[in-house]
Amino acid sequence: MRKSIIAILVLLLSIRVAAQTDPNRIYRKHFFWGIAFTGTYAKMRMDLDPVFWQRTDSIASINPRGQAGGGFGGSIAYRFGRNWEVKTLTMLQLHQRDLRYQWRYSPGPDIKIETISFDLPVTLKYRSAMHGNTRFYVLGGARWSHDFQSNEDVVIGASKPLVALKKNTFYYEYGAGWEFQLDFVDLSIELKMSNGLNNGLANKVGDSYYSGSLQRIMPRLFSLSLMAQN
Repeated sequence: MRKSIIAILVLLLSIRVAAQTDPNRIYRKHFFWGIAFTGTYAKMRMDLDPVFWQRTDSIASINPRGQAGGGFGGSIAYRFGRNWEVKTLTMLQLHQRDLRYQWRYSPGPDIKIETISFDLPVTLKYRSAMHGNTRFYVLGGARWSHDFQSNEDVVIGASKPLVALKKNTFYYEYGAGWEFQLDFVDLSIELKMSNGLNNGLANKVGDSYYSGSLQRIMPRLFSLSLMAQN
């Protein structure tokens, strides 16, 4: 593991100190396409329903828990001006979020909320000037996510340990990245955070221990991407 990290650092350093390939290459093109591989960490912000505090049963707490996931996809970008770019990155992603229920006298179940989603973000990107073969950039935008594994259409009974998220979720997102110019492609490492805009909780059952105790679920997603763009 240590040898792999050292090898990556040596590669990045060699890119950084190498003679600049062609500083004007990117300015001769307006349209770009690429591929991306992403590692994710899916979480959620959760609000309890006021009825939770009025309960007289043995449920004590509900805590959201994050899980790692990943995805892959392709990008299309359009450059305007010298430093601006509008970009869409279509992704197929797999991730999971958990809810841990705790009873007063015993541990409760961990409810798994699994997601297989098609994500379509549109972001505006601003890049710094090229120094050597590298540059820094920041970005911000919006994302639409469609969950193919959503239980929104499932009829949930009051005693069934199931919490469903809606099929469609909208996010705002922002992040930053580091871009490396090679002879024929640009590689970039990008860190991004996406926060849900709409309440993702679906099929709330009022007298359920599980969904009935919740008022709102706002999905969140942290992603680290490795991208190659022509």
